[in-house]
Amino acid sequence: MQALKTLWKRDSASAAALVIGLLVIVRLISVIATPLEIGPDESQYWRWSRVLDFGYYSKPPLMAWLIAISTGMFGSAEWAIRFFSPILHGLAAFFLFLLGRRAFDAPTGAWAAAIYAMMPGIWLSSTIMSTDAVLLPMWAASLYFLWRLRESPKLAWGFAAGGFIGLAVLAKYAALYILGGAVLAALFDKEMRKALLSPAGAVMLVAMAIVMAPNLIWNYLHGFETVKHTADNANVSEAGFHPLNVFSFLADQMGVFGPITMLVLLAGFAFIAGRDPERRTRDIWLLCFTLLPLAVILVQEIMSRAHANWAATAYPAASVLLASWITRAFMKSGKWKAGPAIKAGVALNALIGVVFVVLWTAPQLGDALGATNAYKRVRGWEATTRGLGARATELDASAIMLDEREVWHGLDYYGRDMDIPPVRAWQRGDTPKSHAEEAGAMQPGDDSRVLVASIHREFEPMIAADFEKIEPVGKLTVPLGPGKERELHMFMASGYHPQPRTAEFEKRFQAK
Repeated sequence: MQALKTLWKRDSASAAALVIGLLVIVRLISVIATPLEIGPDESQYWRWSRVLDFGYYSKPPLMAWLIAISTGMFGSAEWAIRFFSPILHGLAAFFLFLLGRRAFDAPTGAWAAAIYAMMPGIWLSSTIMSTDAVLLPMWAASLYFLWRLRESPKLAWGFAAGGFIGLAVLAKYAALYILGGAVLAALFDKEMRKALLSPAGAVMLVAMAIVMAPNLIWNYLHGFETVKHTADNANVSEAGFHPLNVFSFLADQMGVFGPITMLVLLAGFAFIAGRDPERRTRDIWLLCFTLLPLAVILVQEIMSRAHANWAATAYPAASVLLASWITRAFMKSGKWKAGPAIKAGVALNALIGVVFVVLWTAPQLGDALGATNAYKRVRGWEATTRGLGARATELDASAIMLDEREVWHGLDYYGRDMDIPPVRAWQRGDTPKSHAEEAGAMQPGDDSRVLVASIHREFEPMIAADFEKIEPVGKLTVPLGPGKERELHMFMASGYHPQPRTAEFEKRFQAK
């Protein structure tokens, strides 16, 4: 500990890198040690990584490129697919340290890194390969270089900021919020306004466009497939008004950012105007990159639905903002300080993280505590694949057809080295609504003896209508832990002729 203090005094960046590196190692060990399987989304990203491209069905390409690198080095084991996730979050924490140190001081930077790294959402995201694991480090780096651009509008800072914003967009299109945050900051901050309107600001836009260009061209050549899927996720067509969803939104964000830290963040918004104009300006700059994602996703939640992680881009800037409050009064009267509450929040988040790592590496403990439901999407895929493969061999099936994208991806990954027939996906609508439906379309000659495995009982009459002949051949039940199982009803079918997905077809089966 004394050696770390000495290193901190001599070189705070090296000390921060060392501590973050140790945390990354702990998380890498949990990634390697867990007996849990990869989930369907990770299986999908792995599939994309087998054929490198500038875009994919529902996501930009950066995540697939990184999986291609890690699996190219270590093979296609589950831990290899997840290998970069804890490392990337470590990089995000380090960039937030640099931002906090530059905008305020080294202790603020250290607390910013700690607040981010200890977030419950980051503990989870560090153990799986997801778009957020790739997006957030690029976002954190973008924030740092935007701040450097604000301080000194040099071409190099503009190029770095634009490059990382472009990479963030190649990770997830939610990265575009950062441009809105920059414009919002420019409205309140003269220095930011000067920077964006300078030649360096133009360089930033050019660099961003160059990095994004291959994906934009890919989308154009593929009918903006990824953009359409992103719009579908927004679920705007079913928009309504559900004001009570505000409470579920806040509960979700407490789960992502931490219970105490989220409450302090919300309360602190009311007292952000301090006596020091310079610190207030910096707070407001960070606030612009915090409030915009929160506001957009809150509106989405009220209108339709939103997943908890959709607002994750709010929290890199929020981590620095909270860290800057630790040494300042929370209320203008100065009767209560924010620091102890924030530190308590980080400590609670760290405790949550330790419990999570234990339950992730020893899921039998989670089962004993009644948390089996949390594991169901990362269990039983190999057993499902072996069970369906054995039944297909027994029945001499020419193909296996599934009515759920998650099951398709499970078989696609875990069946990669098994001798099973081609895995096909039944299409619910008139056009593919998932990568599974697109890549798993029935091919000529596959429908002579199709083993249909259905997890959605309500779809079975529609599936039957698409075949000339179909008969039940039992069911497969896969245990997922105490009280949880995956049940697939199996049919032998032949003569696949999908019915037109007309309004009459829909009404016919809705009536049933």
